Amino acid sequence: MSENAGQIRVILRWIQIKDNKEAMWDDEGEFQFRSKVTTDGQSHELKFPEQGYWSISDHPRRNKVDKIDKVLFEGPHGDDLVVELFGTELDDLTPNDELEDYRRTYSGDPTSWIGRHQPTDEGSGDPENLSDWRVCYDIELA
Repeated sequence: MSENAGQIRVILRWIQIKDNKEAMWDDEGEFQFRSKVTTDGQSHELKFPEQGYWSISDHPRRNKVDKIDKVLFEGPHGDDLVVELFGTELDDLTPNDELEDYRRTYSGDPTSWIGRHQPTDEGSGDPENLSDWRVCYDIELA
C-alpha cells in the first residue's frame, strides 16, 4: 500500500437500461447486478438487490433505477482502484442474458479519482455509457 493511502468510498447512484433483453411484447426484464471493487490487492464483491430482482423496462420513461445509493466499497485504497459492474437479465425458459461488463481502472493520484462518474461527463466514448446500459457512481473520501 502506498504511504499516503487514505480511505475512499464508492457509491452506486443509478443504473439505466437501454436494452432489457426481452422480446418486443415483454416490457420489463428482471435484473440482478454484481459489483467487484479491487484496491490494494483486495477484492470486495456485492450482489444487488440482495434478494430477488429489479423489474426494469427499456422504455425511456421507465428504464432507470434511481437513488440506489449503495456503498460498493469503503476502506483504504492502494495505488490503483478497479471498479467492475455486471448485470444479468434473468430468464425462466431460456439462458439468462448478460449485460456488457463495466470495468474501469483508476491509477495515479487518488484525489483525481474523486467525483461523479456518469455517462455524460466524458463525451461520446464515455466508459459509463455501455451498449445496453448506463451507470453512475461516486468516488469520495471516506
